[in-house]
Amino acid sequence: MKGIFVINKPEGWTSFDTVNFLKKRLREKVIGHGGTLDPMASGVLIIAIGRNSTSILNTILKNSKKEYIAEILLGSESDTYDITGNITKNNIQRFPELQEIKNALDSFIGKIQQVPPKYSAVKISGVPAYRLAREGKEFELQPKEVELFDYKIIDYSIKNDSAIIKVKLLVSSGFYIRSLANDLGNILQTKGLLQSLTRTKVDRFTIEEAIDLKTIQDDDLEVYFKGQGLVQGIGFRNYARFWAKIFNIKGKAQNIEDNFIEIIGQGKIKNIQRFLDRIQNGPPGANVKKQFYYFRKIQIPYSEFKKH
Repeated sequence: MKGIFVINKPEGWTSFDTVNFLKKRLREKVIGHGGTLDPMASGVLIIAIGRNSTSILNTILKNSKKEYIAEILLGSESDTYDITGNITKNNIQRFPELQEIKNALDSFIGKIQQVPPKYSAVKISGVPAYRLAREGKEFELQPKEVELFDYKIIDYSIKNDSAIIKVKLLVSSGFYIRSLANDLGNILQTKGLLQSLTRTKVDRFTIEEAIDLKTIQDDDLEVYFKGQGLVQGIGFRNYARFWAKIFNIKGKAQNIEDNFIEIIGQGKIKNIQRFLDRIQNGPPGANVKKQFYYFRKIQIPYSEFKKH
């Protein structure tokens, strides 16, 4: 298999664990990922399989916006800024009102200077910061510019000596939600840490599309293909339908705008790859100047391959 895959990374796995699992499961040597997810986090992880795909991954994800759903625990702090570190509980006399939390979050909107957590993959003289932190070495991380585009508080609950804010966040690449949790707790004078985190979107790729890592070979998958060039009025859709029948692929092919064709194919992973190999160049006379495709979980099941 070659291409871009939208994977649902399980909680407790590192991004490196995910790549290694896929290398063994799919017997592929060249696999990379875009946008590291902390082990405690779950959700969308973009995987590139094959040299051509890994070479364009940074281009695809450059300046991408990312969406998260985070639970921030007030009343405690951690050396890692999350639930996995050494936690210290604080004696909080009063937790903030919802409006106070909104006011505090408003102060992060826009471009800000953010200091990454010391337990992070940021490198200092080529050494990851988390390694230095685990060795007990003293060092300082420099702030970097990141951006919070928008947020929405989903829930806020207070229980005994702690409070939990559940919030949806839309941020730039390089934004540390753990640092936000820590900084927010400081502003609210309660201290705070990140209790859970799910990445729900990276650029156009969403959690609804994300493939279950452990069933990637067993489940039917979907490929989304979009080609531009001389692709209309030359039998491209009939060509796609012909090969879909040969490889037992369900889905559709349609012209969507001037000089574009959109194809969705559903089936077993090996059959989808064979189908994709045929449609990438199109029928005789076609000229696919640009193309983009990726693999995802089936969105709307088709019972046949349709031409629109």
